[in-house]
Amino acid sequence: MLLPALAGAQPMPFEAPQDCGLEPPGAVYVPLPEPRSYEASMKEAASLPLVRREDRDGARGAASGLPQTRMRGGALSGKTVYLSPGHGFFRSAPLARWATQRDNTNDIVEDLVSAETLSQYLLPMLMSAGARVVPVRETDFNPRMVIVNNGDPEYSETGTESLFSSATVPGWGPPPSPMANDVRPFDLGGSRLMAVSPNPTASASWVPRIPADGSYYVYVSYAAEPSRVHDAHFVVKHAGGETHFRVDQRRHGGTWVMLGRFYFRAGQSPEKGAVLALNDSTGTGTVSLDAVRIGGGSGLIGDATMGPLDRPRYEECARYHVQFNGAPASVFAPTGANGLSNERTSDVSARSRFAAWDHEDGEDAIYVAWHTNAVNATVVGTEVYVYGPNPVDGTLNFTGVDGSLELGTAIRAELEKDFKAAVDPNWRVRNLRSADLGEVNPRHNPETPAVLLEIAYHDAKADADRLKEPEFRRIAARAILQGIIKYFATKDGKTVQLPPEPPTVVAARNVTGGVEVRWSPPATDSIDLGGYAASAYRVYQSEDGLAWDEGTEETGVSHTFNLPEGTTRYFRVAAINQGGESFPSDTVGARVGTAPPALIIHAFDRLDATMDRPEDLSRFGLNSPLRMILETMNDGSSVRRHGAAVAKHAVAFDSATNEAVAAGFVSLSNYRLVDWFTGRGGTGGAAPSRAEQDGLRTFVQSGGHLLFSGSNVASRLAAGDADDQAFLAEILRAAVGSGSSSLLVEGQPGDWLSAAMELQLDDGTRGGLAVGIPDVLAPAAGGTSVLRYTGTDLSAGISSAPNGEVLFLTVPLEGLVSPLRREYVVGTFLARAGLLATAPPAPGNDPVPPDPGPPNQWTPATGKDPRPPDPPPPPPDYIVDLLPQFYEGADTGCGCGVGSGSASVAWLLLLVTVQRGRRRR
Repeated sequence: MLLPALAGAQPMPFEAPQDCGLEPPGAVYVPLPEPRSYEASMKEAASLPLVRREDRDGARGAASGLPQTRMRGGALSGKTVYLSPGHGFFRSAPLARWATQRDNTNDIVEDLVSAETLSQYLLPMLMSAGARVVPVRETDFNPRMVIVNNGDPEYSETGTESLFSSATVPGWGPPPSPMANDVRPFDLGGSRLMAVSPNPTASASWVPRIPADGSYYVYVSYAAEPSRVHDAHFVVKHAGGETHFRVDQRRHGGTWVMLGRFYFRAGQSPEKGAVLALNDSTGTGTVSLDAVRIGGGSGLIGDATMGPLDRPRYEECARYHVQFNGAPASVFAPTGANGLSNERTSDVSARSRFAAWDHEDGEDAIYVAWHTNAVNATVVGTEVYVYGPNPVDGTLNFTGVDGSLELGTAIRAELEKDFKAAVDPNWRVRNLRSADLGEVNPRHNPETPAVLLEIAYHDAKADADRLKEPEFRRIAARAILQGIIKYFATKDGKTVQLPPEPPTVVAARNVTGGVEVRWSPPATDSIDLGGYAASAYRVYQSEDGLAWDEGTEETGVSHTFNLPEGTTRYFRVAAINQGGESFPSDTVGARVGTAPPALIIHAFDRLDATMDRPEDLSRFGLNSPLRMILETMNDGSSVRRHGAAVAKHAVAFDSATNEAVAAGFVSLSNYRLVDWFTGRGGTGGAAPSRAEQDGLRTFVQSGGHLLFSGSNVASRLAAGDADDQAFLAEILRAAVGSGSSSLLVEGQPGDWLSAAMELQLDDGTRGGLAVGIPDVLAPAAGGTSVLRYTGTDLSAGISSAPNGEVLFLTVPLEGLVSPLRREYVVGTFLARAGLLATAPPAPGNDPVPPDPGPPNQWTPATGKDPRPPDPPPPPPDYIVDLLPQFYEGADTGCGCGVGSGSASVAWLLLLVTVQRGRRRR
């Protein structure tokens, strides 16, 4: 957790952590900053969403957009959630290097678990319910960042010159690198103004030079004033199309405001990679034009002694992020030139102080902090804390901000219900507790209800094993979402509306004139575990399965897209209701053609802790903790890799999830070739079900051609019953061989895949899906080895023709790094099966991607201030005369010293002298 325990504190009761971040009694705190100039006058307007989506036809939306596919309002429209993933890397002066605030315990690090869970699960869930979410740590996993400022060569203005002018207030400016503690980047530059009109007559554009293909969050900054318009029109042009937003620029200026997450390609035209501001508005006033940021980037803050962290910024603690986001020193609590020793403690208060600084009067907001706990490696379970003046002793003596008690009660109830229903009926969720904890202390954030969640104990193996599971994290995030929704519904006297779950039964089929996408409604339950029923759906379309359009709304369970022959499209379906929008379904796709001869089946359902990837962080004293990055494990998009390989050879295809096959949406008998992939397995790594085996057996024995792939399907079938073993031997014509597999494969010399050389498999670090440790195969009767692990006689692929042609690969096609080599393997099999007249030529060398340049890119300052002369800034509100220090062996939160063998060490009391300090309000 949080701030240091007082020296001489008494031992905690058995279930309490040794050091749970109690505020030092009697400490004098740096005052919070005063409200910004425009805040008081915007109190009534603050009840409206800051960012609103808008359809391209001009229909005004009610919800924020994250990712860009979130369209409608939801149960949390008009609400703000300040989201705190606990801890993160900080600069340790005694260690003279960057360090996490928690050790590696049971192969996980709390600092990383919290960021992974909130960024990938809770944050998009909240946004899908309509909330404005403000993370107090960077949320973008993309380690590259580009900022385009007004006045840069990549910035331009179009329209009558008289519509534009220079503002007299500061804006974002390029900070020095490394960025020192006393830098406020939103005071370093100038900003521009654009007069508005009822119809668009002028625009400004920012065209970043995209460093590498990928998904990036997009942020805008502006100088807020009451004279700004409430509906500034921003357009994000991305690889999937364009997305429109309306931003209330009367509020939340001088910081980065998130619009959404979009896919961009390096070197793409401005029509597919730009941000525009148009001057159409229903109000009167001006639009502020400052800077645009895409991506999260890497570390920025450092000095000559200790440079910036050379890792993605989302791994840094909040103290650096809030400074990067424009907060004044009184928020991130600098301590001058010798302040490195205090950055660990200032991180705690920076989280909640940033919420107080960003939050404005009239906004209906809450603060939620996610942590994991530790004490003595035997305690397990979940706690929910609100603020009280007591130590962490299990009591409830609430003295925090009004509403915190109700919020904590609602979230706690959902966590208990859902954990017991979906994780373990004996899961322990303790009664609501209070404690003198810095992160929920109203002296830091007196404005919003605040709760702190200790989801599980990372020092207890049983709980740590749960924390490694993606499904456990998803269930926890969904319970928090539902608790927040129920809290606001009770407070506002409204009916509870919970967002639905995503569809799992989805298929895309060629029909006359195009492609029909069909799905089944997602399941519901009677205890609100998974959400409410869908009332409609949005079907999203993509040319490549990466960059998505705005979607098409459909009240039924199918939609037909009119597409010309030869067109390849990918689709995913999200369920919507009054509560919000679900995550999208797995991706399916189709290539339009007459009598499609190929069917691709997505049977890769596995997503569990065995797929977490260890990362060598030994240089930080962490050994190799497990990381949960969904895009390297199973993000549901593998069809796009298979589809692209088939479409490369102009062969038409349909596709479906294996659940859609069971539902009868597609019939294998209607196709000449089936590409059935299991990746790293079905749920839990399971092999194909008996019904799936029977369907494939009938298909092959009827002369159908089968391309079947999966890392461990052979060993799973071999360990199964007699029917499983018969399917492996009689249909796949393989057995499990002996020896060790590798991540480099080649064709067997002299056989029909002999030209397939240097087939590199992905370990999760090369832009694709990690394949794990694939099986080694041996041919069974009638089978021939056609792929081998490079330089060995160990088989990775078996070819046979019991009736139709069968190619069984234990190396997942979607795990091949090179698209060229993936296309060659698929094309060669298509030719062997008679779907191509001739086999493709052997693949050449893969193109060398362009150098993306440094991780953080912007135009350096020229030394000339672009702003008109401004009055000198006012003196700082305070001076810290005494710098607090700490003992490196101590810890600042629950689980002090866990994993390092150190005992709980009391910190020195923090004493500061405050001069010219004024409390907020």
